[in-house]
Amino acid sequence: MKNIFKQARLIDKIFEIGVLIKALFGFFEIFGGILFSISGQKIVDSFILKLAQQEIAEDPSDLIANYIIKLTNDFSLGTQIFASFYLISHGIVNIFLAVFLLKGRLWAYPTAIGFFSAFILYQVYRFFHTYSLLLLLLIVFDIFVVSVIWLEYKKRRKRLSHKM
Repeated sequence: MKNIFKQARLIDKIFEIGVLIKALFGFFEIFGGILFSISGQKIVDSFILKLAQQEIAEDPSDLIANYIIKLTNDFSLGTQIFASFYLISHGIVNIFLAVFLLKGRLWAYPTAIGFFSAFILYQVYRFFHTYSLLLLLLIVFDIFVVSVIWLEYKKRRKRLSHKM
C-alpha cells in the first residue's frame, strides 16, 4: 500500500513539473514569436547563420551546421509569419492550460490532452517535412506530458467518483 502512495506522489510531481515546463515553454514561445515577428530574417541571417558558418569553417562536413545553412536559405516571409503565429498561439495555449491544470480544474485535463495531441499531430506532420531533431525531441516530450496528464486525470476522476 505504501508503494502505491509513493507511485501516486511521483506521478503528481512529474505531472506538476511537466505542466510547469509547458508553461515555461509557453512564455518563451510567446517571447520568441514576438521577437521573431519583429526581426525574423535579421535574427536568422545574423546570429544563427554566423554560428553555423563558424562550425563549417572548422569542419566543412558538419551535418548540423550544413543543415542550418540550408534552412536559412529556405527562409521566407511566409515562413516568418507562420512561425511567429505558431509560436505565439502555442505559447498562449500552453500557459492557459497549464494554469488550469495546476488549479486542478477537471475540464482542463481532456482539453489539454486534445490541444496538445492536435499540436503533436501537426508536429509529426512538420517533422516529415523537415526531419528536425529538435522537433522530434519536442514531440517525444509532448507525448510524455500528455501521458502524465492522462494518468493524473484518471486519478482525479477516480477520487471524485469515490467522494460521491
